Amino acid sequence: MSNHIHKITFPPEEDDFFLELRNQVNNYFKSSGKSIYGDYRMYTKIALLLIVYFIVFLMPLILDIEPLYILLCYSFLGIWGVFLGVNIGHDAAHNSLFKSKKYNQLFMYIFDVLGLNSFNWKNRHVSGHHNYSNIMEYDPDIQQSPVVKIFPQDKTRSYHRFQWIYMPFIYAIFIPRWIFYRDFKDIFYERIGGFLNRPYPFYEVIKMIIFKISYVVYMVFLPHWITDLPISVFLWGFLLLMICSSLTIVVILLTTHMLEDSNFPDPDENGVMPFSWAKHQVLTTSDYATDSLVVTHLFGGFNHHVIHHLFQHICHIHYPELTRILKKVAKKYNVPYQSKKYILPAMFSHFKLLYNNGLKARISH
Repeated sequence: MSNHIHKITFPPEEDDFFLELRNQVNNYFKSSGKSIYGDYRMYTKIALLLIVYFIVFLMPLILDIEPLYILLCYSFLGIWGVFLGVNIGHDAAHNSLFKSKKYNQLFMYIFDVLGLNSFNWKNRHVSGHHNYSNIMEYDPDIQQSPVVKIFPQDKTRSYHRFQWIYMPFIYAIFIPRWIFYRDFKDIFYERIGGFLNRPYPFYEVIKMIIFKISYVVYMVFLPHWITDLPISVFLWGFLLLMICSSLTIVVILLTTHMLEDSNFPDPDENGVMPFSWAKHQVLTTSDYATDSLVVTHLFGGFNHHVIHHLFQHICHIHYPELTRILKKVAKKYNVPYQSKKYILPAMFSHFKLLYNNGLKARISH
């Protein structure tokens, strides 16, 4: 990461694409009488997600079940915990879950309960990624470790020729790296991508430590104390939870910005981007499986990611209808809207990106 960070600016809109899209979205809410925030469907989903999570969490504590079933419960909690984060915490971070900012801040604590730090998440995701999506050295949500080459214009290292093979194993530790390393590392960085990470409140450090210790206690030590089962059972369960949550979150996230046909535009020497803000969001973001209600509801609308980047203040419960509007307006103005019909082709496309970006390393050897 270079020390010199330009102020990123976007040129004015060159046509009425975003103006018409915004008008149609506003008309949708006006004519339907719906609020842009969550509604009874969203709040019912929140209740169901939380009830299922707590039932599965309590099963090893109140039922006399075999260690194998405890491991299965923990694996499920890993997957379901991600669903809690992307459905509840993500919308709360964007202040789109409730009209009240106080309630949004409260529900954002779901990240902290799951071992992640909500303060860092909001900084990285809302203040960083959404302002600088797919811009190298500015977007903190896209991995910029030398281990992987995501940006085509990034430096190529010899081992990148194998990244399409080894990255699935690294993706499997995405969550533990986040919980036990990245959150703490963020405290010491003045800048995270294009986001100024100062001042960093001391009470946030204390909060982070307390929540992370509490997370390990209630996931590992508390069940051990209550059940009298060997602690190794819950340590293995915790390991499986970490792996399952990691693989789930990467499926949800990698397929939104890092595909073989994704754009990674650079600013000019003055920090000016080649496209307007709205065009930039559409060109750097991809959808997948938008016709699937199951994927939409479990993944918190992440599969409707283009409309999310254009209207991040709107709750994801409305995204299916808004994506249909987006498709029509984008077609009218010849704006390239990218979407994969299913998840698997989207995942394949990500690994095709890894393969293509490692091609230079293969050629040179």
